[in-house]
Formats: sequence, structure tokens, C-alpha cells
Amino acid sequence: MHQLFSIICRFRKICTKTAVVLIISTLLLGIPYLCHGSTEINGKVIDKETEQPIFGAVVTIESDGQILAETTGKDGSFRFTQDVQGKNQIQVSSIGYNRHSEMLELTPDSTTLEISLSSQTFQLAPIEIIGESPRKHRKLPGTMSMLEPETVDLIKPVGTQELLELIPGINGYADDGFGNSRLSIGIRGLNPRRSARVLILEDGVPIQPALYIYPNAYYNPPADRIDAVEVIKSSAALRYGPQTMGGVINYTTRKPDGTKGLANQLTVGNNGYYSAFSEWRGIGNPEKIVSDVQLLYKHGDGFRENNAFDQANGTVKTLFQLSTEKTLYLKLNGNFENLNATYTGLTEYSFQTDPNFNPKEDDNFKILRTSLDLIYTNKISTNLVSNTTMYTSVFDRRWWREDDIFVRPAAFETGNLVPVPYFQTGDLVRTGNGKSNFGILRTFYVGGIEQNYTLNHGIVGNLARADIGGRVHWERFIDDKKTGNAPDARDGVYYTGTPDSEEDPVKIVGQSHHYETLALALYAKEQMNFKRLTLTPGLRFEVFKQDRVDRLRGSVLADKVSSVLLPGIGANYEFGHFNLFGGIHRGYTAPSSGALKITNFGQNIDAGGLDLKPEKSWNMELGFRSWVPGVVVEVAGFLIKVEDLVAAGRGTAFKNLGKVDLSGIEMAATLDLSEFVSILPDLNLSYTYLQTNIVDGIVKSATIAGNVDVALNGNELPYAPRHTFTVGLAKRIGDVVRMRADMRFVDEIFTDFENLEQTFNRGDTGPIPSYAIVNAGIDYKLTKQWQIFLTTKNIFDHVYIGSRLHSNAGQPEANLSSGILIGPRRQILFGIKQGF
Repeated sequence: MHQLFSIICRFRKICTKTAVVLIISTLLLGIPYLCHGSTEINGKVIDKETEQPIFGAVVTIESDGQILAETTGKDGSFRFTQDVQGKNQIQVSSIGYNRHSEMLELTPDSTTLEISLSSQTFQLAPIEIIGESPRKHRKLPGTMSMLEPETVDLIKPVGTQELLELIPGINGYADDGFGNSRLSIGIRGLNPRRSARVLILEDGVPIQPALYIYPNAYYNPPADRIDAVEVIKSSAALRYGPQTMGGVINYTTRKPDGTKGLANQLTVGNNGYYSAFSEWRGIGNPEKIVSDVQLLYKHGDGFRENNAFDQANGTVKTLFQLSTEKTLYLKLNGNFENLNATYTGLTEYSFQTDPNFNPKEDDNFKILRTSLDLIYTNKISTNLVSNTTMYTSVFDRRWWREDDIFVRPAAFETGNLVPVPYFQTGDLVRTGNGKSNFGILRTFYVGGIEQNYTLNHGIVGNLARADIGGRVHWERFIDDKKTGNAPDARDGVYYTGTPDSEEDPVKIVGQSHHYETLALALYAKEQMNFKRLTLTPGLRFEVFKQDRVDRLRGSVLADKVSSVLLPGIGANYEFGHFNLFGGIHRGYTAPSSGALKITNFGQNIDAGGLDLKPEKSWNMELGFRSWVPGVVVEVAGFLIKVEDLVAAGRGTAFKNLGKVDLSGIEMAATLDLSEFVSILPDLNLSYTYLQTNIVDGIVKSATIAGNVDVALNGNELPYAPRHTFTVGLAKRIGDVVRMRADMRFVDEIFTDFENLEQTFNRGDTGPIPSYAIVNAGIDYKLTKQWQIFLTTKNIFDHVYIGSRLHSNAGQPEANLSSGILIGPRRQILFGIKQGF
């Protein structure tokens, strides 16, 4: 009690000092605004063709060498209150529109402006994949979702999972709770493990370690520097292969726009969390060469014991304005992470008694990633634009994990680590054996170049746009595994024993596989506009060759060539404030290295080998959207028919399960209630109904000897919740206060193909019960340049099972299944921003 009282007293002193500092800072920073007159400039930015307001347009005024910037609200309005009298340059820019620039003579009187922007025929340096004007959004032939920068900024995400789960049809399961790294995303019921059935881009460039060999997402960009999020689940995903079955996620970051200044954000919170993010903007001459530099460092202790992480990330972005028709965009990024990451989950006993339990203090996950992207855009003529994208990255990860065993709780408390067989009943604790570990050591080298052309032309007197292009992609993957002789070993051996010894023969205990892929992708898409009707047919061709050398078994070479032709078509019909849209496309997921090393690259092996087939699907959807002022609604029904679905879990062989049907309904709605009654908040809704059905499939049983037909009873796919919905309320009070609260509900899910209802004491089998969590945040603008914010994740500190994702019901041994991974606990963040 005395220690608790001392902690409370210290906390009160810290809060008091912090408050005094903030008050003094506010007063000092506010003096210039009190001592100078100001010219108030009010304005509105609208679409020239539709006369609708443009939300999110950037308005800048250059005065005395200083660039001031504002962003338009939902009604297209903006306001400047600084002292900017005299002749000044005002510029307005927005995604999908031509830039507006004019000189203004500003007087002490209030100035009211109305600025019209015309739609842009082409967008130079296209880092957005669907980021066009609202008018063009209405013609999209399928479900394409975008989280705007204002939403991202207000949520203050720790990781991208928080953002993605606001989009219907998406469920995230992350090892570290919020998806700061090692994100697992499932779209429309497809297997979420490591997001292998989703293509992930940053600014239009692929960022997964290796697209073809190993698409598993062991790297995720820090949410702190993400500006907006785009998701495509429709036939338009064909443009961005190879992973076309689930969809495309594109994280966009802010591109240099000439805005000058230094911006900083400092965040602190419970669970030992703190982060510092700085951005130097507008370095150089905006008319020729301009650069932005970003630096980020963040630390946290995690939601479990022995789960701390450190991350350092740096980015340099440079935009070269070579001419009015040519631009070159360069982005260089480096990312380093050091985490006490583990696969050791909880048994049922540990989850009930101490959900934050984690005995693995020596497990370590360390990654280093560097990347360089170049995007060259050339407006060859009024109707033809060429885009060239070059990218390269090196990704290295060292993951050391202590070998697991089961022990009795009493034995664990005394340190007497006597292993207990997995089939024993009673209370169990999963812990390290205190003797050995293993390292999964992987390095990826990736490079590629993509060339595409956009041509505006006519078809029978109607406007049309053709997109054609191709990409050459190369990747090399070194997949090593070593066995260590201590829990904290950071070097190990590939084999034990002595050559030519009968008493101690050589035994391979590690792995060394070297993979290499060379791929060619070609695509063509045509958008034809017939007044109200828009048709978008497309075609993609993929061919790739994969090689593998098994260095521990005589450096035997195996290879496999795969090719596929993927068609698709989408349609959109516009009438009044409504659209009908629909589409169908062929989905495809190629066998990755994890499958190929088991199946020997698809060759038939007499001794139990498999001839693994790629996954294929037909993806269909039909829906409508409306954009009545103050009300935006999109509803879509979908059906995905999958052939040769690959069933795989940790510690088991990969095999083609068979046929699966996935269907459902998605809905997203935004109701701007404040436009009708000013005191009311705005309402955001996201709902998904999902139904999955295994039509044909046989798997190894976890409850009986042998295999079981999981199609007899119409079993569901694991990690496919029947109902998922999010309700959000957002409120803005003037230009000073913004508030938002969200409640997310996720229905009960099965975690295996047998749909086992029974929960074993190991924690690796059984369903995950439904859960609901509440998040909220508020920010307050102290001055024009300074802002404070407070956000809370999982306000009520709800304890729930987040995942059994790395478990497999057919492999119950302690070192082959992880057990229960808890969902993120309460996280409170307080921060201050300057210059953003």
C-alpha cells in the first residue's frame, strides 16, 4: 500500500509539472497572435464540373518566404488567420485535380475566396492506386475503400491493424496485438496467416519480403508515417498481381509538395510506450528539387511479459521536377527492429490465471530492411503518359526461439522443468526447456522494374482509357535454420555427429535452402465510358521460374515453372446519386517456398510426395453505392469459389484441401449528422456478413487416428467470423477539438478445419469466442502550430483470445503449436504535435 501511495504521489507531481509546462508554452506561443493584426482569409474549394466541395485539398500561401498550409474540411472550406497582408501566392492541390495557383492582394479586411479545381487527366508519379477525385470514385467498377488522412491522424494507430479493421471484409490477427510488425490479414474469409493471400504495397510498390517465393508479411511499415490506406477487393486487383485472390492493400505516405518547416510528434503511454517522430519538409527548391526527411523511434514493453520492442525508421523522399511533363520521385527507407518476440502462447491454465504470462525472456526477433524506390513519369503527349517504377530491397531477419515443453504449474514455480507429455490431462504450462533453442535465419534480396502506359482515346465517340504494362521481378531467398545449445544462443549448427562414425553418425538438425525466382507479368486494362455505363475489362499474364538448392543434401537443384492467364471485367452504371457495380475476375495464389520445400517443387515423389497445385478462384461481386449529400453508403455482395485451397498450419505438411465457397455481404456507411443538426456527431458504420463452406477436403484429424473428410458436414474455414461490425462516432468542435470513438465486434470463429468445439488444456484447439472492444481519442489545437492528443485502445481492458493462429490441431506437441495469443490490452497514449 505504501509503494502504491508513493507511485500515485510521483504521478501527480509529474502531471502537475507537465500541465504547468503546457500552460506556459501555450501562453508564450500565443503572444505573437495577440500582438499582431491578422488578415482572415476564408474560402471554399469545389469541383469545377460538379460544383461539389472537395474534402482534403491542401491550400498553401507563400508570404515573406514562409509557406502556410491548411486542409479543407468536408464542406470544402478553409481559413487562414495569420498576418499575410500584401501580395501573396496561393496554391491549391488535391489528388486527381489540376493544381491551382494565383497571386492575391490581401488587405486587412476579411477575404472570401471560391476556388474551382478541374479534374486531372493524369497524375504524375502515381503513388496512389485509387486516389482520384470523388467524381471518379463514383465510376469505380467494384469495392475500393480508402481511409482518409484525417481519419488516420485522429485514430493515432500504434500499428496498421487498427486502420485496416475499419474496412469491411477485413480481419487482422497480429502477434503483437496491433500489427506493428508481422501482420496477418484475412480478406473475405481467406486464410489470414502472414497475409500471404494479400498483395501489400507502399506508395504503389510491393513491400512483402518476396512476392512469389515467400509473400509472408514479416515487415509492416510503421503506422506513424502512413498518410492514408487504400484497399481493392474487386476485379481491379488484376492490375497489381501476383496475389490477386484476397485483394490489394496500399499504404500511402505524404509526398514532398513544397511545404517547408519542421514537424514533430512525441507520444508516451502505459506499457512502457514512447515514440518520437520528426519530419523536415521542403528541403531544396520546390520548383526543381524538393526533399522531405522523416525519422522515427519507438519503444514499448508490449502487452505480455518479456515482449518489449524497439524500432528505428528513417525515410528520405525527393521529388525532381525535371520539366512540366517529367518528374522523378525517389524514396529511400531504412528500418531496424529488435523485439522479444516469441511464438510461445498460453495454455488454458495460463490464460485463466495470468493472461500476460510469457516465460521466454531469451527469445529474440531482429530485422533490418533497406529499400530504394524510383518512379519516373513522362507525359509524352496530351493523351499518353508513361510511368516507370524501379524498386529494390534487402530484408534480413534473425529469429531465435527457445524450444518449448509442457510442465505442471507447481513444477514451473519451483523451476523443476520436468516435461509432461502433450496428451496428459490436467493443468499445463507451456515454457522453454532451459536447454536449447533454434534460429530461423532468413535473408531476402528483391529487385524489379515495371513499365506502364496510360492512353486516353475514344471508342465510337465515347471516352476511353487504356492501361497496359509489364514488370520483370527478381528475388533471392536464403532460408537457414540452426540449432543452438542454450536458450540465449545466437549461433548454432546445421548438423551434429562425426563423419564416418558408427557411434555418433552425422545427423542433420538444421536447414539451408536457397531459392531464386525470375518472373514476368503483363497486363492490359481498358476503361470504356458510355455515358452512364462504364465497362472495365482486363487481363493479366504471370509466368515465373523458381529454383531451390538444398545445400545440406548435396546441393541438389530443383526448379518449377508456373504460368497463368487471369481475366476479369467490371461494370458501373450511374443514375442520379446512385451507382450499380459488379465484376468477376480470376484469382490466383502461387505455391510459396513453404509449400515447395515440402513438395519438392510439385514433382511426384513415390515416398509420400505431393504434387501441389496453385490455388485458383473465381471472385464475383455485385453492389451499389450512393452519395446523397451527408450520406455515403456502399453495399456489396460477393462470392469466391476457390479450387485447390492449400491447407497448412505450423508444423504440418502443406496439401491441397479441395474446393471452398466463400460468400457474404459488406456494408460501409458514413452519415454526416452534424450537417443536419450541428450538435450531433458524424456516424461511421462498417459491417460484414461472411459464410464459408468447405465443399471438398480431407485433413489429418486431431481427435481420431487418420484423416477426416471436413466437407461432409459443410465445415467452415478457420478464422472466418460470421459477423463483424464497427460503429464509430466522430465530432469536430470548431477548428480546435476533434473526438472519435469506435466499438468493434468480432464474432466467434473456428481455428481449425475440423471446426472443433472442444478446447484442450494445451490451448491449441477450440474456437475463439466473440469479443467487442472500444477505442476513443481526442485532440485539441493549442495554437496554429501546436496540438495535444489523448487516445485509448481497449478502454475497458477486455481480456480476450486474439489468436491461435500459429497452432495446428494435428501437431499438439509443445514445440509445434503456439497455443493462445491474447488480444491487445488497454493502451493509453498521450502526445503533443508541432508543425503538422
